[in-house]
Amino acid sequence: MSDEKVIQTETTQEQQQQDQQQQEQQQTVDMKTYLELVAKMEKMKQMLSQEEEKTQKIAEKEQELFQKQVQLTLKENGLEKFADIVRVSNEDELKDVVKKLTTIVNEIRIETGYIPADHAKTDEYSKYEKEKNAAGMIAVKLSKLFK
Repeated sequence: MSDEKVIQTETTQEQQQQDQQQQEQQQTVDMKTYLELVAKMEKMKQMLSQEEEKTQKIAEKEQELFQKQVQLTLKENGLEKFADIVRVSNEDELKDVVKKLTTIVNEIRIETGYIPADHAKTDEYSKYEKEKNAAGMIAVKLSKLFK
Protein backbone atom coordinates (compact mmCIF):
# COMPACT_ATOMS: atom_id res chain seq x y z
CA MET A 1 0.00 0.00 0.00
CA SER A 2 2.76 2.34 0.66
CA ASP A 3 3.86 2.07 -3.00
CA GLU A 4 0.43 3.10 -4.12
CA LYS A 5 0.47 6.07 -1.78
CA VAL A 6 3.86 7.11 -3.05
CA ILE A 7 2.70 6.86 -6.67
CA GLN A 8 -0.47 8.80 -5.89
CA THR A 9 1.53 11.42 -4.04
CA GLU A 10 3.90 11.77 -7.00
CA THR A 11 0.96 11.95 -9.38
CA THR A 12 -0.68 14.56 -7.20
CA GLN A 13 2.53 16.57 -7.05
CA GLU A 14 2.91 16.40 -10.83
CA GLN A 15 -0.66 17.61 -11.28
CA GLN A 16 -0.08 20.45 -8.88
CA GLN A 17 3.05 21.47 -10.78
CA GLN A 18 1.16 21.34 -14.08
CA ASP A 19 -1.65 23.41 -12.56
CA GLN A 20 0.87 25.97 -11.34
CA GLN A 21 2.49 26.16 -14.78
CA GLN A 22 -0.92 26.64 -16.41
CA GLN A 23 -1.78 29.37 -13.93
CA GLU A 24 1.52 31.12 -14.63
CA GLN A 25 0.89 30.91 -18.38
CA GLN A 26 -2.61 32.28 -17.91
CA GLN A 27 -1.25 35.10 -15.77
CA THR A 28 1.34 36.02 -18.39
CA VAL A 29 -1.29 35.87 -21.13
CA ASP A 30 -3.65 37.89 -19.00
CA MET A 31 -0.90 40.42 -18.28
CA LYS A 32 -0.17 40.79 -22.00
CA THR A 33 -3.85 41.23 -22.74
CA TYR A 34 -4.14 43.72 -19.91
CA LEU A 35 -1.20 45.77 -21.18
CA GLU A 36 -2.62 45.75 -24.70
CA LEU A 37 -5.98 46.91 -23.41
CA VAL A 38 -4.35 49.66 -21.35
CA ALA A 39 -2.47 50.84 -24.44
CA LYS A 40 -5.68 50.85 -26.48
CA MET A 41 -7.45 52.81 -23.74
CA GLU A 42 -4.72 55.43 -23.77
CA LYS A 43 -5.02 55.79 -27.53
CA MET A 44 -8.79 56.14 -27.23
CA LYS A 45 -8.42 58.80 -24.53
CA GLN A 46 -6.05 60.75 -26.78
CA MET A 47 -8.45 60.44 -29.70
CA LEU A 48 -11.36 61.60 -27.54
CA SER A 49 -9.43 64.60 -26.28
CA GLN A 50 -8.50 65.50 -29.87
CA GLU A 51 -12.14 65.18 -30.93
CA GLU A 52 -13.21 67.40 -28.03
CA GLU A 53 -10.65 70.01 -29.07
CA LYS A 54 -11.87 69.88 -32.67
CA THR A 55 -15.48 70.20 -31.54
CA GLN A 56 -14.58 73.16 -29.34
CA LYS A 57 -12.70 74.87 -32.19
CA ILE A 58 -15.66 74.34 -34.52
CA ALA A 59 -18.01 75.84 -31.94
CA GLU A 60 -15.72 78.86 -31.55
CA LYS A 61 -15.57 79.35 -35.33
CA GLU A 62 -19.35 79.12 -35.56
CA GLN A 63 -19.68 81.76 -32.84
CA GLU A 64 -17.22 84.06 -34.63
CA LEU A 65 -19.10 83.60 -37.90
CA PHE A 66 -22.41 84.41 -36.23
CA GLN A 67 -20.95 87.56 -34.66
CA LYS A 68 -19.74 88.67 -38.08
CA GLN A 69 -23.21 88.00 -39.46
CA VAL A 70 -24.69 90.14 -36.68
CA GLN A 71 -22.29 92.98 -37.46
CA LEU A 72 -23.00 92.75 -41.19
CA THR A 73 -26.76 92.72 -40.65
CA LEU A 74 -26.54 95.76 -38.38
CA LYS A 75 -24.35 97.57 -40.91
CA GLU A 76 -26.77 96.79 -43.76
CA ASN A 77 -29.59 98.36 -41.77
CA GLY A 78 -27.56 101.40 -40.70
CA LEU A 79 -27.40 100.26 -37.08
CA GLU A 80 -23.66 99.56 -36.77
CA LYS A 81 -23.42 101.96 -33.82
CA PHE A 82 -25.48 99.48 -31.79
CA ALA A 83 -23.07 96.56 -32.43
CA ASP A 84 -21.55 96.83 -28.94
CA ILE A 85 -24.87 96.51 -27.12
CA VAL A 86 -26.67 93.97 -29.30
CA ARG A 87 -26.42 90.49 -27.75
CA VAL A 88 -28.31 87.79 -29.64
CA SER A 89 -27.89 84.04 -29.79
CA ASN A 90 -29.75 83.09 -32.96
CA GLU A 91 -31.03 84.54 -36.23
CA ASP A 92 -34.63 84.97 -35.09
CA GLU A 93 -33.55 87.15 -32.18
CA LEU A 94 -31.32 89.11 -34.57
CA LYS A 95 -34.24 89.82 -36.91
CA ASP A 96 -36.43 90.96 -34.02
CA VAL A 97 -33.73 93.23 -32.60
CA VAL A 98 -32.99 94.77 -36.02
CA LYS A 99 -36.68 95.42 -36.61
CA LYS A 100 -37.13 97.05 -33.19
CA LEU A 101 -33.97 99.15 -33.49
CA THR A 102 -34.94 100.31 -36.99
CA THR A 103 -38.35 101.37 -35.72
CA ILE A 104 -36.83 103.26 -32.79
CA VAL A 105 -34.23 104.99 -34.98
CA ASN A 106 -36.87 106.06 -37.49
CA GLU A 107 -39.07 107.47 -34.70
CA ILE A 108 -36.10 109.42 -33.32
CA ARG A 109 -35.34 110.81 -36.78
CA ILE A 110 -38.92 111.97 -37.17
CA GLU A 111 -38.97 113.57 -33.72
CA THR A 112 -35.66 115.35 -34.14
CA GLY A 113 -36.21 116.34 -37.75
CA TYR A 114 -36.10 120.01 -38.82
CA ILE A 115 -39.34 121.84 -38.17
CA PRO A 116 -39.17 125.54 -39.03
CA ALA A 117 -40.46 127.81 -36.28
CA ASP A 118 -41.77 130.55 -38.53
CA HIS A 119 -42.64 129.00 -41.82
CA ALA A 120 -42.44 131.63 -44.54
CA LYS A 121 -45.79 132.15 -46.18
CA THR A 122 -45.87 132.32 -49.90
CA ASP A 123 -47.94 135.22 -51.02
CA GLU A 124 -49.11 136.06 -54.50
CA TYR A 125 -46.37 138.62 -55.07
CA SER A 126 -43.60 135.99 -54.32
CA LYS A 127 -45.32 133.54 -56.59
CA TYR A 128 -45.35 136.01 -59.52
CA GLU A 129 -41.79 137.03 -58.69
CA LYS A 130 -40.60 133.44 -59.07
CA GLU A 131 -42.46 133.16 -62.34
CA LYS A 132 -40.96 136.51 -63.43
CA ASN A 133 -44.42 137.74 -64.24
CA ALA A 134 -44.19 141.54 -64.00
CA ALA A 135 -47.86 142.11 -64.78
CA GLY A 136 -48.93 139.85 -61.89
CA MET A 137 -46.54 141.59 -59.49
CA ILE A 138 -47.89 145.04 -60.49
CA ALA A 139 -51.47 143.82 -60.14
CA VAL A 140 -50.82 142.57 -56.60
CA LYS A 141 -49.19 145.90 -55.58
CA LEU A 142 -52.02 147.91 -57.07
CA SER A 143 -54.65 145.75 -55.38
CA LYS A 144 -53.06 146.49 -52.02
CA LEU A 145 -53.33 150.25 -52.69
CA PHE A 146 -57.04 150.08 -53.29
CA LYS A 147 -57.96 148.05 -50.27
